[in-house]
Amino acid sequence: MMERKTATKVRIKDLVEGEFIKTEGNMEPNYVVTSLSEMVSRVRVMGVVVSKFISEDDKYVIVTLDDSSEITSARSFIDTDILKGIEVGETIDVVGKVKEYQEQIYILPEVVYIIEDPNWELVRRLELVIKDKTLGKKPSSKAVEDKVEFEVEALRDRVLEVIKTGDEGEGVKYVTVVKETGIKEEDLDKIINDLLVEGEIYEPKIGRFKIMND
Repeated sequence: MMERKTATKVRIKDLVEGEFIKTEGNMEPNYVVTSLSEMVSRVRVMGVVVSKFISEDDKYVIVTLDDSSEITSARSFIDTDILKGIEVGETIDVVGKVKEYQEQIYILPEVVYIIEDPNWELVRRLELVIKDKTLGKKPSSKAVEDKVEFEVEALRDRVLEVIKTGDEGEGVKYVTVVKETGIKEEDLDKIINDLLVEGEIYEPKIGRFKIMND
């Protein structure tokens, strides 16, 4: 049995500006050498749906994705239901194989997630910025990196403000921070842990937080 390749998180720009390589035989899948010199056959791309097309015979669906770096398309030909429920304006996370048609690289989707919490877009951008640095490359857009750092600081400030204003003496409960900030728990846990490590807040009782030296 052929081993399934891991899906690589990429920017659309890095994908569509890459080189599509057709392999010989059926044992190895075709792949793209991205502009960051990664070899990818399965990718994970997050973007906003800016257009959608369904053929008259209902045999294929095409949605166009924009992640602010470039645009590409996800196209389904057999399992068209995977894209039929997607609407223009939604943000989706697509896992699929890279394909090429008429010198245009596109994604054949295997799994599609609708992203309702914008914090996940922030997380993805952070992951890609970190990958750029790990690969020894400069981020494709300094403006994007600055925006990510700004948004991270905004989330931290929101957490600190809730803890500061809501503390009546014994600290603010974790559930209160979740409710008042609106940040998903997975992301909030990372922020709180960083603030604890940095000494910005402390935990006088389990599940309660106070501003340091407040």
